[in-house]
Amino acid sequence: MTPEEQFAAASVGIPDYDPDAIFPRTKERDPYRRLGISDESTFEEVQDARNYLVETYRAHVAGVEAIEQAFDKIINDRLSTRKKAKGMKKALRKQKKGENYVPPFMERLKAQFEKPDQTTIMRRALMYAIMMGWAIVSAGNAPSGPAFQMAISFGLCVYFLHDKRGGAAAGAPLGKSFINAFAALSLGFVVGSLFPLYIPIFPPAWGPELILSLFSMVSFFIFATFLK
Repeated sequence: MTPEEQFAAASVGIPDYDPDAIFPRTKERDPYRRLGISDESTFEEVQDARNYLVETYRAHVAGVEAIEQAFDKIINDRLSTRKKAKGMKKALRKQKKGENYVPPFMERLKAQFEKPDQTTIMRRALMYAIMMGWAIVSAGNAPSGPAFQMAISFGLCVYFLHDKRGGAAAGAPLGKSFINAFAALSLGFVVGSLFPLYIPIFPPAWGPELILSLFSMVSFFIFATFLK
């Protein structure tokens, strides 16, 4: 009886069990030949062959072990081949995209920013540097902290963003500039809260309010200068 006929017989429940049967291909090295199938067999066919042979030669311990080893070898080889194929496909995709490949989310993020002329960068940097210096100098004298400097920095960020987008004359929405300035403020607060914990480079006399305001002003500068 051929393997295909055996599988068909097993699927319809034809009894074919001999308690004295000995599996004849125990020493066969090729796992496919040991199971009596082709190397192009599907997973279902491999599984059917294994189940049928185990059921037929279940009294032959050495035969069952040889069948299980062949089945495991086939499955492991196919999994390994599949992993290698995926790795090759991934490598080919990277090769096609080139060494300068940038993930899509980074492309979208970069598209939101643009570099202005050098004069604009220097003017904004000088303005926010003055605000930061003012906040540091007046930190010990103002009981409310650098709240006034923060308010001015926030307003400047809104103004610069709105002006960059054409202002009221171009119908640019002021609300979007407010949202972007608030995002800059939030980013500055998050970074300012975490940075000193891991890199304590600030003087002990500088309180958390001052440090948060400095990081927020840097964030205001980046958004006001480079955000589209």
